Formats: sequence, C-alpha cells, structure tokens
Amino acid sequence: MSQPTTPTSPSSPQAEIIQLCSRHFTSIPLSLSRFKRQWFLTFPRTYGLPDPDSQRIVCALNSPDYSTSSEHARNHFWLNPSCRSQRYNPSDITTKHSAVSPIHLLLDSDYPVARLTGRIRSEPSNDPHDEGKQIACYEVEVITSEDGLLRQCYYCLSWEAAGKSNTRFCPGGNDIYWCSSCEASGWVLSTIRKLRLPDILTWSDGDEKPRDNLYSPTRLTSTG
Repeated sequence: MSQPTTPTSPSSPQAEIIQLCSRHFTSIPLSLSRFKRQWFLTFPRTYGLPDPDSQRIVCALNSPDYSTSSEHARNHFWLNPSCRSQRYNPSDITTKHSAVSPIHLLLDSDYPVARLTGRIRSEPSNDPHDEGKQIACYEVEVITSEDGLLRQCYYCLSWEAAGKSNTRFCPGGNDIYWCSSCEASGWVLSTIRKLRLPDILTWSDGDEKPRDNLYSPTRLTSTG
C-alpha cells in the first residue's frame, strides 16, 4: 500500500503535457508516460472513446532495467521491440516506414522528445513465440522535461487531459501521482476506493471494465 507524501498545490502554472505528432502515426498526437523504470507511449486525449480511461496506453516501450541508477533511468531506457506485437527492424525495408514503429514515432516527432544514444545491447524477447531468444535493443534518451509526461492517478486510475495546466496531477512521492479528487479525499479513503473485487478475488472478473494501469502494466487492456 502506498502512502503519498502531502503534496502542495503549485503556485505557478505547470508545464503542459508534451505531444508527439509523427507522420508514422498519421499525425495523431501521442504522449510519453513513465512509472519508475518503465516507459510507455500514451494517448493524451480520449478521442471520443466511450470509456476514456480504459485504454490510454498505446504500448510499453521497454522492460525495466535494474542494472543502472534510478537517476539514469529517469530519462533513459532500452527500447525493446518485442514489447509490442509488431517488431522494429532497422535493416528491414518493409518496416522502415511502419506506422506502428515506436522508434520512428519517437525520433520523427514534429516536437523533439528523444534521441538514440548510439548504444545497442541484447535482451531476451518478450514474445512467447521467440522462446526467450536474444534480440537487439537500442538505448533511448528522453530529452524533454519530466514535467511534460502524461500522468495517471494511482488511486482512481484517471488520466490527465492534454494542454491544460489546471488539470495536472500532483506528485505523491515514490513516482506516483493523484488527481484533485483523490487528494481531497486523502490517501486512506482513496486506497479503500482503489480496492476492486478483481484485486481481492483474483479469479473474479467483477462487474467493472479493466483499465490501463501504469502502476501495474501486466494488467494493460490495450496491449496484446
């Protein structure tokens, strides 16, 4: 159970949420999100979805790396192509201009957000069909401010809206954030509300629709 530190409301407007617009994703804006050592591509808006908080994560970008310092992990990650269903292969001309290639979305954004460091290493593939074989991963440096990352409330799993400083969630310590409603309720009541039937009875689906969860990426609904 996470108990956040007591946040204070900012006295000045906070940074706006960064938006990646790339021809490789038909210029639909995307954002970056992070929890501890794992990075994600996320939707900064609901785009008219009937259940706007259920699927805001486009894909995970990496497997958490515990071999480096936490400071380094705050703006670096090893892009693992097997974290999503379609691989990125820079030597394959059929995927060089793929609309779903995370590396191209990051590097070709109209607003610069990341760059390659030039380092490459091998990691086990996350694709079960690969049976644990090693694949090439590329180190990425995020060059935008952390204040521009899209945030999710740890308790109610709601997301920030794009481009409005008064919708930014407050930090609660230990890399978690909470919305104004949960902040007003306090961490005890918010934690009680957070408990759902599927969390208590893992064999039960309950009546609630699953939601994407930065804090528990194994329960993502929008990644296969």
